Parts: sequence; C-alpha cells; structure tokens
Amino acid sequence: MAKYTMLLAEYLERGGTLPASFSLITGFEDLFKKHYCDKELGFETELLFFMKLDELADIYMELYADKISRLASAWTGYDSPAKVRYTTEDRTFNAGKQKAKSTELPFDSENAEASLINETDAYKNEDSNARMERETGKTIDEAQRAIEFLNNKVHSLLVDLLNVFRTCFMQVY
Repeated sequence: MAKYTMLLAEYLERGGTLPASFSLITGFEDLFKKHYCDKELGFETELLFFMKLDELADIYMELYADKISRLASAWTGYDSPAKVRYTTEDRTFNAGKQKAKSTELPFDSENAEASLINETDAYKNEDSNARMERETGKTIDEAQRAIEFLNNKVHSLLVDLLNVFRTCFMQVY
C-alpha cells in the first residue's frame, strides 16, 4: 500500500459519503462498496474524489435506473404463466370488393384495345369445417427463459454502471 493513498473502505470509515443518487437503484450502494472497497481513490483529496464521483452519479444513475425499471416492468405477466389455446369452429374470411386488371396483347397496332379493369362483388369464404387455433400466454419454461434473459440484461447493466465509476479510482498503467 502506498503512503499517500486511501482505499474506499478507509474513506468510508473516516466518514466519507457516497452520492445520494445511488439510492435510485435498489442495492446499488452496497454493490458499489463491495466492488470498490479495495480500490485506491484516484484523486488528491477526499473532497475532489467525492465531487467527481457525484458528477458521474448525476450523469449516469438516472439513465441506468430508468433502463433497469423498464426491464423490471417487462417481468409482469411471467409471475404466473399459463398458456391458453383458443379454438374457433367457424372461420370466415371476407375480402371485400375485388378488382381485376386484364390486358390483351394485340397482334398489330390497329387491333390494340385499352386494358380492362373489372370489379366484382365482395368475396366471402365460409368454411364451417375449418378450425382456427390461437394461443396466448406463456408456458412455465417460456416464462423461465424470459425471466433468465431479463435478469442477464439487468446484470450486464449493473456491471456497465459499476465500470462507469472506474475512472474515480487509481489505475495501474
């Protein structure tokens, strides 16, 4: 340990504080302390360290808190997964009025006629024997995979956010 440097743990023992915006993400302050407890402050004074740390927190904490809360809101619906299959006995397809364009190719230019556009009545197909199936919801396996994916996204966001504060600590060159 160098003579004129201080670890984050020592800074906190001496009454040093962390930015208030760390509370925007639940548990981030403790995660920050655990991650950087053995790192040396990267500035000459404690005040300068706190000001730079606070500046970065003001810039990034709200942005990352918003991203994490959006991911957390995507979790709704996965807490009680239930896949439901709907079956409809009748399937009716109504295509509305139909237009057709036919073109005749003349053998010479004297017999050339304009292209014809024909309108027909609405086309409706009814098939009482056809069955239409539709599924909604998630199976338990699909929900677990989705939650695992979302958790991995939150984890990578937290790692990225921790790395943002790396510049406030001594670097080995």
